[in-house]
Amino acid sequence: MRVFVLGKRGSIVHLAEDSVAGFRAAGHDVRLGITRDPRLNRSIDALLASRRLGVPRAALIVGAIARFAPELIVTISPYLMPPSILERVAAMPGRAPLVGWVGDRFGAEVRAIAELHDAVAYSDTGLLALHQSFGFRPRAAYLPYAANPRLDAAVPDPQERRPELVFVANPTSLRREIVGQISAPISLYGEGWRPLGPMAHHIDARRVGVVELGRIYRSYLAVLNIRNEVNVLGGLNQRHFDPYVSATPVLSDDQPDIAQCFEPAREMLIYRDTGELNEAYARLKREPTFAQTVGERGQRRVLAEHTYAHRLEALARLGGV
Repeated sequence: MRVFVLGKRGSIVHLAEDSVAGFRAAGHDVRLGITRDPRLNRSIDALLASRRLGVPRAALIVGAIARFAPELIVTISPYLMPPSILERVAAMPGRAPLVGWVGDRFGAEVRAIAELHDAVAYSDTGLLALHQSFGFRPRAAYLPYAANPRLDAAVPDPQERRPELVFVANPTSLRREIVGQISAPISLYGEGWRPLGPMAHHIDARRVGVVELGRIYRSYLAVLNIRNEVNVLGGLNQRHFDPYVSATPVLSDDQPDIAQCFEPAREMLIYRDTGELNEAYARLKREPTFAQTVGERGQRRVLAEHTYAHRLEALARLGGV
Protein backbone atom coordinates (compact mmCIF):
# COMPACT_ATOMS: atom_id res chain seq x y z
CA MET A 1 0.00 0.00 0.00
CA ARG A 2 1.18 3.55 -0.71
CA VAL A 3 0.79 5.61 2.47
CA PHE A 4 1.50 9.32 2.95
CA VAL A 5 2.06 10.31 6.60
CA LEU A 6 1.70 13.89 7.80
CA GLY A 7 3.31 14.74 11.11
CA LYS A 8 5.68 16.77 13.24
CA ARG A 9 9.32 15.85 13.05
CA GLY A 10 11.32 15.55 16.27
CA SER A 11 8.52 15.51 18.82
CA ILE A 12 9.27 14.05 22.26
CA VAL A 13 7.25 10.93 21.48
CA HIS A 14 8.53 10.74 17.84
CA LEU A 15 5.25 9.14 16.75
CA ALA A 16 5.47 10.32 13.14
CA GLU A 17 8.91 8.79 12.63
CA ASP A 18 7.90 5.59 14.44
CA SER A 19 4.79 5.26 12.28
CA VAL A 20 6.78 5.68 9.07
CA ALA A 21 9.37 3.14 10.21
CA GLY A 22 6.69 0.69 11.34
CA PHE A 23 4.64 0.97 8.17
CA ARG A 24 7.76 0.51 6.04
CA ALA A 25 8.86 -2.49 8.10
CA ALA A 26 5.50 -4.05 7.24
CA GLY A 27 6.35 -3.77 3.54
CA HIS A 28 4.45 -0.61 2.57
CA ASP A 29 5.64 2.31 0.42
CA VAL A 30 5.57 5.31 2.77
CA ARG A 31 6.35 9.03 2.46
CA LEU A 32 6.49 11.62 5.26
CA GLY A 33 5.25 15.20 4.96
CA ILE A 34 6.67 17.37 7.76
CA THR A 35 4.13 19.80 9.21
CA ARG A 36 6.33 21.17 12.04
CA ASP A 37 10.07 20.93 12.60
CA PRO A 38 11.37 21.88 16.06
CA ARG A 39 14.94 21.62 14.78
CA LEU A 40 14.34 25.01 13.18
CA ASN A 41 14.45 28.20 15.19
CA ARG A 42 11.23 28.29 17.22
CA SER A 43 10.14 31.64 15.75
CA ILE A 44 10.77 30.50 12.19
CA ASP A 45 8.88 27.25 12.74
CA ALA A 46 5.93 29.19 14.20
CA LEU A 47 5.90 31.55 11.22
CA LEU A 48 5.93 28.64 8.79
CA ALA A 49 2.89 27.25 10.61
CA SER A 50 0.92 30.47 10.20
CA ARG A 51 -1.85 30.73 7.62
CA ARG A 52 -0.14 33.47 5.60
CA LEU A 53 3.52 32.47 5.69
CA GLY A 54 2.84 28.75 5.72
CA VAL A 55 1.55 28.68 2.14
CA PRO A 56 4.84 27.44 0.60
CA ARG A 57 5.12 24.57 3.08
CA ALA A 58 1.50 23.57 2.45
CA ALA A 59 2.05 23.76 -1.32
CA LEU A 60 5.14 21.54 -1.08
CA ILE A 61 3.20 18.93 0.88
CA VAL A 62 0.24 18.98 -1.51
CA GLY A 63 2.62 18.64 -4.45
CA ALA A 64 4.37 15.68 -2.83
CA ILE A 65 1.05 13.96 -2.19
CA ALA A 66 -0.09 14.53 -5.77
CA ARG A 67 3.12 13.06 -7.20
CA PHE A 68 3.09 10.06 -4.86
CA ALA A 69 -0.62 9.30 -5.40
CA PRO A 70 -1.10 7.46 -2.07
CA GLU A 71 -3.91 5.06 -1.34
CA LEU A 72 -4.18 6.40 2.22
CA ILE A 73 -3.17 9.64 3.96
CA VAL A 74 -2.54 9.40 7.72
CA THR A 75 -2.22 12.48 9.90
CA ILE A 76 -0.36 12.04 13.20
CA SER A 77 -1.69 14.31 16.01
CA PRO A 78 -3.72 16.39 13.52
CA TYR A 79 -5.36 18.59 16.18
CA LEU A 80 -1.92 20.10 16.80
CA MET A 81 -1.13 20.68 13.10
CA PRO A 82 -1.29 23.97 11.22
CA PRO A 83 -4.87 24.14 9.87
CA SER A 84 -3.62 25.71 6.64
CA ILE A 85 -1.85 22.48 5.69
CA LEU A 86 -4.78 20.22 6.52
CA GLU A 87 -7.23 22.46 4.66
CA ARG A 88 -5.13 22.28 1.49
CA VAL A 89 -4.72 18.51 1.76
CA ALA A 90 -8.40 17.89 2.49
CA ALA A 91 -9.40 19.99 -0.53
CA MET A 92 -7.26 18.05 -3.02
CA PRO A 93 -9.47 16.72 -5.85
CA GLY A 94 -9.71 12.94 -5.94
CA ARG A 95 -7.44 12.52 -2.91
CA ALA A 96 -7.08 9.29 -0.94
CA PRO A 97 -8.96 8.83 2.33
CA LEU A 98 -7.66 11.15 5.05
CA VAL A 99 -7.46 9.46 8.47
CA GLY A 100 -6.16 11.04 11.68
CA TRP A 101 -4.51 9.36 14.67
CA VAL A 102 -4.95 11.35 17.91
CA GLY A 103 -3.39 10.72 21.32
CA ASP A 104 -3.72 14.01 23.23
CA ARG A 105 -6.64 15.54 25.08
CA PHE A 106 -8.63 18.12 23.10
CA GLY A 107 -11.72 20.30 23.26
CA ALA A 108 -14.65 21.20 21.03
CA GLU A 109 -12.56 23.93 19.40
CA VAL A 110 -10.87 21.34 17.14
CA ARG A 111 -14.16 20.48 15.40
CA ALA A 112 -13.17 22.16 12.13
CA ILE A 113 -9.90 20.22 11.98
CA ALA A 114 -11.57 16.93 12.88
CA GLU A 115 -14.16 17.41 10.17
CA LEU A 116 -11.52 17.85 7.47
CA HIS A 117 -10.90 14.11 7.93
CA ASP A 118 -12.83 11.14 6.64
CA ALA A 119 -12.14 9.30 9.90
CA VAL A 120 -10.19 9.72 13.14
CA ALA A 121 -8.60 7.04 15.33
CA TYR A 122 -7.96 7.67 19.03
CA SER A 123 -5.32 6.00 21.20
CA ASP A 124 -7.52 6.48 24.28
CA THR A 125 -11.15 5.37 24.70
CA GLY A 126 -11.70 8.53 26.73
CA LEU A 127 -10.70 10.61 23.71
CA LEU A 128 -13.03 8.56 21.51
CA ALA A 129 -15.83 9.40 23.95
CA LEU A 130 -14.97 13.10 23.64
CA HIS A 131 -15.23 12.87 19.83
CA GLN A 132 -18.67 11.34 20.19
CA SER A 133 -19.87 13.73 22.89
CA PHE A 134 -18.89 16.76 20.78
CA GLY A 135 -20.79 15.31 17.83
CA PHE A 136 -17.87 15.40 15.40
CA ARG A 137 -19.00 14.03 12.03
CA PRO A 138 -16.10 11.78 10.88
CA ARG A 139 -16.11 8.06 11.61
CA ALA A 140 -14.09 7.31 14.73
CA ALA A 141 -12.54 4.29 16.43
CA TYR A 142 -10.24 3.29 19.26
CA LEU A 143 -6.69 2.53 18.10
CA PRO A 144 -3.92 2.27 20.73
CA TYR A 145 -0.27 2.94 20.09
CA ALA A 146 2.10 0.17 18.96
CA ALA A 147 5.55 -1.22 19.68
CA ASN A 148 8.29 0.77 17.99
CA PRO A 149 10.30 -1.42 15.57
CA ARG A 150 13.19 1.07 15.71
CA LEU A 151 13.94 -0.16 19.24
CA ASP A 152 14.82 -3.61 17.89
CA ALA A 153 18.35 -2.55 16.98
CA ALA A 154 20.95 -5.16 16.18
CA VAL A 155 22.81 -4.83 19.49
CA PRO A 156 23.47 -7.73 21.85
CA ASP A 157 21.35 -8.03 24.97
CA PRO A 158 23.22 -7.45 28.24
CA GLN A 159 24.36 -10.66 29.89
CA GLU A 160 22.65 -9.58 33.10
CA ARG A 161 19.91 -7.01 33.64
CA ARG A 162 20.23 -4.35 36.32
CA PRO A 163 17.89 -5.37 39.17
CA GLU A 164 15.94 -2.11 39.10
CA LEU A 165 12.90 -0.44 37.64
CA VAL A 166 13.64 2.17 34.99
CA PHE A 167 11.40 5.09 34.04
CA VAL A 168 12.20 7.06 30.87
CA ALA A 169 9.89 10.07 30.74
CA ASN A 170 9.70 13.76 31.43
CA PRO A 171 8.45 14.57 34.96
CA THR A 172 4.93 15.84 35.67
CA SER A 173 3.40 16.64 39.04
CA LEU A 174 1.82 13.18 39.31
CA ARG A 175 4.98 11.42 38.21
CA ARG A 176 7.11 13.30 40.76
CA GLU A 177 4.61 12.49 43.51
CA ILE A 178 4.58 8.76 42.77
CA VAL A 179 8.32 8.40 42.20
CA GLY A 180 8.95 10.19 45.47
CA GLN A 181 7.08 7.41 47.30
CA ILE A 182 8.93 4.45 45.79
CA SER A 183 10.78 2.73 48.60
CA ALA A 184 13.71 1.22 46.65
CA PRO A 185 16.01 2.98 44.19
CA ILE A 186 14.98 3.16 40.53
CA SER A 187 16.66 4.75 37.49
CA LEU A 188 15.13 7.90 35.99
CA TYR A 189 15.91 9.25 32.54
CA GLY A 190 14.44 12.43 31.11
CA GLU A 191 14.80 16.19 31.06
CA GLY A 192 13.73 17.93 34.24
CA TRP A 193 14.22 15.19 36.84
CA ARG A 194 15.85 16.26 40.10
CA PRO A 195 16.44 14.54 43.46
CA LEU A 196 13.18 13.64 45.23
CA GLY A 197 13.24 13.47 49.01
CA PRO A 198 15.44 11.00 50.90
CA MET A 199 15.32 8.21 48.30
CA ALA A 200 18.52 8.14 46.23
CA HIS A 201 17.10 7.32 42.80
CA HIS A 202 19.60 7.26 39.95
CA ILE A 203 18.89 10.30 37.76
CA ASP A 204 20.09 11.02 34.22
CA ALA A 205 18.30 14.28 33.41
CA ARG A 206 18.52 14.42 29.63
CA ARG A 207 16.57 13.45 26.56
CA VAL A 208 17.17 9.88 25.39
CA GLY A 209 17.34 8.95 21.70
CA VAL A 210 15.62 5.98 20.11
CA VAL A 211 18.67 3.72 19.82
CA GLU A 212 19.66 4.37 23.43
CA LEU A 213 16.08 3.83 24.58
CA GLY A 214 16.17 0.32 23.15
CA ARG A 215 19.42 -0.39 24.98
CA ILE A 216 17.97 0.93 28.24
CA TYR A 217 14.89 -1.26 28.01
CA ARG A 218 17.11 -4.30 27.38
CA SER A 219 19.25 -3.51 30.41
CA TYR A 220 16.75 -3.32 33.29
CA LEU A 221 14.60 -5.72 35.28
CA ALA A 222 11.35 -3.93 34.36
CA VAL A 223 9.95 -0.63 33.12
CA LEU A 224 7.85 1.66 35.27
CA ASN A 225 4.93 3.47 33.65
CA ILE A 226 3.08 6.47 35.10
CA ARG A 227 0.53 8.25 32.94
CA ASN A 228 0.89 11.86 31.86
CA GLU A 229 -2.10 13.31 33.68
CA VAL A 230 -2.11 16.38 31.41
CA ASN A 231 -2.81 14.48 28.16
CA VAL A 232 -4.32 11.10 29.00
CA LEU A 233 -7.84 10.15 30.08
CA GLY A 234 -7.82 6.35 30.14
CA GLY A 235 -5.46 5.28 27.41
CA LEU A 236 -2.03 3.77 27.04
CA ASN A 237 1.17 5.46 25.96
CA GLN A 238 4.06 4.08 23.93
CA ARG A 239 5.77 2.93 27.15
CA HIS A 240 3.09 0.24 27.53
CA PHE A 241 4.24 -1.40 24.28
CA ASP A 242 7.87 -0.51 23.53
CA PRO A 243 9.62 -2.42 26.36
CA TYR A 244 8.11 -5.68 25.11
CA VAL A 245 10.23 -5.45 21.96
CA SER A 246 12.99 -6.70 24.28
CA ALA A 247 10.67 -8.83 26.48
CA THR A 248 10.98 -6.38 29.38
CA PRO A 249 7.88 -6.36 31.62
CA VAL A 250 5.96 -3.17 32.36
CA LEU A 251 4.69 -2.14 35.80
CA SER A 252 1.92 0.38 35.07
CA ASP A 253 -0.60 2.45 36.92
CA ASP A 254 -4.12 1.09 36.47
CA GLN A 255 -5.47 2.59 33.25
CA PRO A 256 -8.96 1.68 31.95
CA ASP A 257 -7.68 0.68 28.50
CA ILE A 258 -5.05 -1.81 29.67
CA ALA A 259 -7.46 -4.76 29.65
CA GLN A 260 -8.26 -4.05 25.98
CA CYS A 261 -4.62 -4.66 25.07
CA PHE A 262 -3.08 -6.92 27.72
CA GLU A 263 -4.06 -9.48 30.31
CA PRO A 264 -3.33 -7.79 33.66
CA ALA A 265 -1.05 -9.69 36.05
CA ARG A 266 0.06 -12.08 33.29
CA GLU A 267 1.23 -9.81 30.46
CA MET A 268 1.43 -6.52 32.35
CA LEU A 269 1.72 -5.72 36.04
CA ILE A 270 -0.70 -3.17 37.50
CA TYR A 271 -0.67 -0.99 40.60
CA ARG A 272 -3.49 1.17 41.96
CA ASP A 273 -1.50 3.02 44.60
CA THR A 274 2.10 3.36 45.72
CA GLY A 275 1.65 0.57 48.27
CA GLU A 276 0.87 -1.88 45.46
CA LEU A 277 3.68 -0.39 43.36
CA ASN A 278 6.22 -1.05 46.10
CA GLU A 279 4.90 -4.58 46.66
CA ALA A 280 5.13 -5.38 42.95
CA TYR A 281 8.62 -3.91 42.71
CA ALA A 282 9.78 -5.99 45.68
CA ARG A 283 8.44 -9.15 44.05
CA LEU A 284 10.16 -8.35 40.74
CA LYS A 285 13.48 -7.92 42.57
CA ARG A 286 12.90 -11.06 44.63
CA GLU A 287 11.75 -13.20 41.67
CA PRO A 288 13.61 -12.23 38.47
CA THR A 289 12.28 -15.35 36.73
CA PHE A 290 8.76 -14.02 37.33
CA ALA A 291 9.78 -10.75 35.67
CA GLN A 292 11.18 -12.68 32.72
CA THR A 293 7.98 -14.71 32.36
CA VAL A 294 5.76 -11.60 32.34
CA GLY A 295 8.07 -9.97 29.79
CA GLU A 296 7.95 -12.95 27.47
CA ARG A 297 4.16 -13.19 27.69
CA GLY A 298 3.85 -9.49 26.93
CA GLN A 299 6.22 -9.80 24.02
CA ARG A 300 4.13 -12.58 22.47
CA ARG A 301 0.99 -10.43 22.83
CA VAL A 302 2.65 -7.38 21.31
CA LEU A 303 4.00 -9.27 18.31
CA ALA A 304 0.61 -10.90 17.73
CA GLU A 305 -1.57 -7.77 18.07
CA HIS A 306 0.30 -4.52 18.67
CA THR A 307 2.69 -3.81 15.80
CA TYR A 308 2.49 -0.93 13.34
CA ALA A 309 1.45 -3.45 10.70
CA HIS A 310 -1.68 -4.13 12.78
CA ARG A 311 -2.29 -0.40 13.25
CA LEU A 312 -2.01 0.39 9.55
CA GLU A 313 -4.50 -2.36 8.73
CA ALA A 314 -6.94 -0.76 11.20
CA LEU A 315 -6.37 2.76 9.82
CA ALA A 316 -6.97 1.50 6.28
CA ARG A 317 -10.20 -0.22 7.30
CA LEU A 318 -11.35 2.91 9.08
CA GLY A 319 -10.64 4.94 5.96
CA GLY A 320 -12.48 2.48 3.74
CA VAL A 321 -9.38 1.35 1.85
